Amino acid sequence: MFTGSAVLKIVVELVKAIGAVGITIIVMLGYYEGVPGLRDIPFISHVPVIREFIVGRVQSERSKAAEAAAEGVVSRSELTAARAEADRYRKQATENAIFAAEARQQAQDASTRLAQQLAQQEKESADDTDPDVSRWRQYDLDRLRGKAGTAARAH
Repeated sequence: MFTGSAVLKIVVELVKAIGAVGITIIVMLGYYEGVPGLRDIPFISHVPVIREFIVGRVQSERSKAAEAAAEGVVSRSELTAARAEADRYRKQATENAIFAAEARQQAQDASTRLAQQLAQQEKESADDTDPDVSRWRQYDLDRLRGKAGTAARAH
């Protein structure tokens, strides 16, 4: 491997050959576009300065934008699902209101029919004056009340 002085000699020769402006351009290019070979070095992502050179500023901003877009899509899909559920609940409420109105109408009709039948029965009872029809006698009422002995003697 290279020693520290060997690496320093290589860097100095590179600066002489390319120049300070060329090194600045290479460093900026590495910062914005990333250096592909760096990510293969184990634990290099833990070094704060080098971390920016691993992926590159352009790629990291692109991934942030993609995450934001995905979050927006998720939010919109959740909103769409919530709207669909609200529409379903509104439809159920409308159907339930219709069913309740029908049930109230049926109950009112049944109540009207019952009142008519009771009125008809009372009218028929009032119109029934046939003396041969079995009627409650005082004897029968006394027996029901537990006074059978007094009614039997009186009769």
